[in-house]
Amino acid sequence: MKKTLILLLVASLLLLVIGLTGCGKTETASSGGSDESVADLLAKGKNNPGMAFDYVVTAKAAQMSGKMWISGKNMKSEITVQGQRMISIVDGVDNVAYMYNPEQNSAMKMPLNNIKSNKSVDAPDKEIQGMDPAQITALETVTYDGAECRVLSLKRPVDQSEVKLWVREDCGIPVRTEVTEPSGDKTVVEYKNLVIGALPAETFTLPAGVQVTDMSQIMKQMGNSQPPNN
Repeated sequence: MKKTLILLLVASLLLLVIGLTGCGKTETASSGGSDESVADLLAKGKNNPGMAFDYVVTAKAAQMSGKMWISGKNMKSEITVQGQRMISIVDGVDNVAYMYNPEQNSAMKMPLNNIKSNKSVDAPDKEIQGMDPAQITALETVTYDGAECRVLSLKRPVDQSEVKLWVREDCGIPVRTEVTEPSGDKTVVEYKNLVIGALPAETFTLPAGVQVTDMSQIMKQMGNSQPPNN
């Protein structure tokens, strides 16, 4: 059971690495126009103090949905797998992660560098920040999910994948992304119900009374119990 929970935590944390950029109906959006440059459009979506949103990831023969909260170096992700709700919390300051099972009122604690590279949690505008506006082609302006969006296209030089983004003109963040690999496989990410702004600190803390198992201590004990080499 514990091995399964660890795998669920890894899956939810890796969503940040594969391009969590998104926007839904925001209460803090400002007006924008289709005549502005791509650089000015993308600049709106950078350096947000915090974000919360729902997402749906659709890939080859698989789909995942959930919720995410991000503020500074902290992240909280909620997914449901096989009817079981799992919540992962990353404390990027103390470099630890928790997998919380609400039904069992228990959590596992482990070093963040056991899950991914030892660095702070990536912000959801990570992919936008790495884009060169000169390499982006603006295709059209459309209404998507009730919002005016600029459809942008580019090719990633690293893996030659084709990327399309539906970027909201009011907040400069994609509401939909499509990544098509050279093999033809496509991954679609949709983001909804976005709230932009600093999130309360208690968003990223476990409820009182949760039984926490420190996996680093268990792993250390297992290492100490290994017989000496001959």
